[in-house]
Amino acid sequence: MKKYLAISACVIALAGASCTTSEQQIYTGAGVGAAGGFLLSELLDTNAGWAIGLSLAGAAIGAEVARNSQTGECAYKRADGGVDIRPC
Repeated sequence: MKKYLAISACVIALAGASCTTSEQQIYTGAGVGAAGGFLLSELLDTNAGWAIGLSLAGAAIGAEVARNSQTGECAYKRADGGVDIRPC
């Protein structure tokens, strides 16, 4: 599993070299989130299915955090169940 993580990091680094700065920040956030999810799965000693799931969830969260930090907007949940998009 660690071999695949190293290969993925190399592929992401090469792919990110041709992107704009904002795309690079989003991909970096996704990569850091995926690595965090993977490390959490290793810490909890989970099976491969959970490791993949936690890595994907971490990537999604990391990409959203990076994108929100660029736009300066966040989503806020209202009491009626709706969502407001406004500055953080």
